[in-house]
Amino acid sequence: MKKKILISTLVIIMILSMSLMIFAGCKPKMDELNENFTIPTASIGASGGELSADMVQGGIKAINSDMSAFDMLQVGMENFYNAKYATIEYNGGVFMTLAGFIQVEQVVQSTKVRDGIGDANGANANGATYFADNKSHSAFAKIYEKFIIRENEWIRKAVASEKNGDGADGKVSYTKPGKRGGRLGIWDVDKWGKVKNYESLSELVTANSNNPTILWMYDLQEEFIIDSRGPKYDEAEKSYKFSFKFEPTKSTEEYRKVMLVQLESNAGMPIEGLEFKQLMLEVVLWENGMIRAINVSEIYHMKMVLGGTGIDSDVKLTATQLFSYDPNEEGYKIADHINAF
Repeated sequence: MKKKILISTLVIIMILSMSLMIFAGCKPKMDELNENFTIPTASIGASGGELSADMVQGGIKAINSDMSAFDMLQVGMENFYNAKYATIEYNGGVFMTLAGFIQVEQVVQSTKVRDGIGDANGANANGATYFADNKSHSAFAKIYEKFIIRENEWIRKAVASEKNGDGADGKVSYTKPGKRGGRLGIWDVDKWGKVKNYESLSELVTANSNNPTILWMYDLQEEFIIDSRGPKYDEAEKSYKFSFKFEPTKSTEEYRKVMLVQLESNAGMPIEGLEFKQLMLEVVLWENGMIRAINVSEIYHMKMVLGGTGIDSDVKLTATQLFSYDPNEEGYKIADHINAF
C-alpha cells in the first residue's frame, strides 16, 4: 500500500500577498538539507514532551530510533490530530525585491487553536471548536482575518482585504518584535469588517479557499522524497529531528490550485506558470512522539500579468511552526480568543 500523509503547510494569508513578491533578476538560493539544524526555541509548547497519555485520544503513539524520518512524521501527525487540544503558532515571511530595486519585508503570522479531536480530512468530523487568525503586513499588503468554527457554527471577519464586507477601509498596523513589541510584535486593527456567517464548513471553505480546521496541505508521499536527513536524537532537547526535500511539483499539485485561486482573486491579476522549485521541511518531534516544531521553506516561480505584460517572479517563503497541546498555554486559551472575536 502506498504510504501517504497530508501535512499542514503555511497559512493561506501568505498566499494572499504573494502578488507583491517580485524577485526581478534575483533568484532565491536553494536550501541544503542538514540534520544538525538548530531546534527552534520552545517559546510555546515546552510541556509537550511531558504530555499525559490521556490528552491524546487512544493514547500517544510512540516513536523509536529504528523508525525512518517519514515513519516518524506519520506518527507525529497522527498524534497531532488525535490530541484533545492543539495550538499551532506560525511565524514567517519573506524579504523581497520589488521591480529589481525596492526592498520589501513581508511579515506573516497566524494562530490556530483547536479544542477537541482533530480531523486530517478537514471536515471537522469530530465536532471540535476552532479559532484561527491570519495576519500579513508589509509596505504594500496589510491583511487580518479571524475564524471561529464550531460543530454548527462557521463565521469569519476580516479587515483590509478586497472581499465584499471585509472593511477595505480599515487599517492594520504592526509593531515589530523588540522591547515594545515582544516576541512576535503587536498587531492593531482600527476598524473590522462585517462578521460573515456561513451555512456550513464547506461553504466557508469554498468562499475563502481556506479551511481553518487544517492548514493548507502538501501531498507528501514517500515516493516523492528527493532526499532526507535523520532522524537524529538530541539528548539535551529530548527530541528527534529530521529533514526532507520533496519533489516540489508532485507534492504541491492540489496546493498549487488553491494558490492560483487566491493569487488571482485577491491580487486582481492573472497568474501564469506557477511552478514550485523547492519544498523543504525540518521537523522536530518530542521523544514521546508529539510534534514540537516544523520549519518550512518553499521556492516557486510564477509570471504576473500586469497591464498585459508578464513579469517573471521567483518567491521564497520561510516559516517556523511551534506546536502546543496545553489548554492553559499563555496567550493561546481558545476561550480568550473567542471572547475577543
